[in-house]
Amino acid sequence: MTSGPPSDSEMLDLVGDIYDCAIAPDKWPPVLERIASTLNGCATSISFHDTRDNAVRLARSWNISPEFQHVMDTHMARNPAVPAGFYHDVCEPFGAAEFIGETEWKSTRWFHDTIGRVGIHDGAVVLLVKSASRFGALTVLRANDKPIFRGAELGPLHTLAPHLRRAVLISDLLDARSLERNVLAATLDHLAVGVVLTDGKGRILHTNAAADRYLDEGSMRYFGDSFSSGDPASARDLAQAIADAASGTTVDIPRSGIVVPLKGETDLAAWVLPLDRGLRHEFGAGFAAKVAVFIRDLGDMSPFPAELFVRRFSITPAECRVMMLLLQGMTIAEVADNLGISLPTARTHLAHLFEKTGTSRQIDLVRLAMRALSPVS
Repeated sequence: MTSGPPSDSEMLDLVGDIYDCAIAPDKWPPVLERIASTLNGCATSISFHDTRDNAVRLARSWNISPEFQHVMDTHMARNPAVPAGFYHDVCEPFGAAEFIGETEWKSTRWFHDTIGRVGIHDGAVVLLVKSASRFGALTVLRANDKPIFRGAELGPLHTLAPHLRRAVLISDLLDARSLERNVLAATLDHLAVGVVLTDGKGRILHTNAAADRYLDEGSMRYFGDSFSSGDPASARDLAQAIADAASGTTVDIPRSGIVVPLKGETDLAAWVLPLDRGLRHEFGAGFAAKVAVFIRDLGDMSPFPAELFVRRFSITPAECRVMMLLLQGMTIAEVADNLGISLPTARTHLAHLFEKTGTSRQIDLVRLAMRALSPVS
C-alpha cells in the first residue's frame, strides 16, 4: 500500500494506463490494483446496475472473489449505499460509511451479511454512468484495519474520475475489443462507434465506416480537410477539445471535456482523446495521428428517475433508505431491523415521507414511488 499521496508523475502514469484500458480492456485488473493502492484499499470493481431488471454486472475487478461477488449480488437489494447515487453527481466521489454515518452503516443487516463478514468495512464510490436505464460506478473497498474513507482522502479519485469515466465509456463503445495495429483499419471499419483520427491541427487522417455514415447523413460536416458540427457552439467546443488533446496529455484533459455534444441532424456525443503514449500511441501510429475522436448517438442521457423523485419531494438520504426497503414489501418493523435503527426512528422517517409526498398510507406511498424507485421498468 502507498505510504502517502501519489506524486504527480505517478498520477500521470496511472491516467495514461487508464486510457490504455479503453483500447485493451484486459489491462483493467492491474490498473484497478494501482487505484486501490493509491487509496489504501484492498479491492476494486467497476460495476453496472441495470435498473430495468435490477441486474448488477461486474464489468472489471481486482481482488474480488466469485464467492464474495455472489454474496454481494444476493444481498444487493438491501444495500443502504445504493440511494447515495441519487444524491451525488457523476465523477463526484463519496465514502459509503461517511455518507450514511459510520455507526448506522455498520449497524445494517446488509453490512453484517456482506462486507463485514470478510473484514471489509467501507467503500469509496464514484459514479461513472447515470441514466434512466442504468448507473455504473467504480468502488474501492477498504479493510477494517484502516479507517473509513473521509472526504479529504478522496482527492485522487476526484482527479481520476473523469478519465475513468471516459475510458469506461470508450471501452464500452469499442465492444471490449483489443485493437491490434496490423489490423487496425479493418477493425475500425467494423465498429459501430464512429472513429475519426486527426493530426494536431484537426485534419482528418482516417475515418471508419460509422464516421463516414455520420458525415454522409449530415450529422457531421466536412470543412475542407477537417470535420465539425453544423452548430457553431458545438463546432467551437470540438475544435477546442481537439486542440487541447493535441497540445497536452491525457492528464491535462479538463473535467468538463469528457463529452462534447455535437448538434446536427442527429444529436451526437464525441469523446476526444490524445494518442500520447502506450497502446493509444500505437493505435494511431499507422496514420501519424495525434488525436482520436470517438462518436456515437447521444442516446439516453436523461436523469436517473429516482434522483428526480427524491429531489421533487426533498427526501433525505435516511428517508430514501427506508423507502427503498418499503418498495421490496417489507413492513416498517422489518425496515428498522434491516437498517439497524429503532422502530420509532423508522416510523418517524415514514411519517416524514407521508408528509412530503402528500400520502397517508404505506400502500399509497409505495404506489407513488414505484415508477421512480422500482428497479423493474
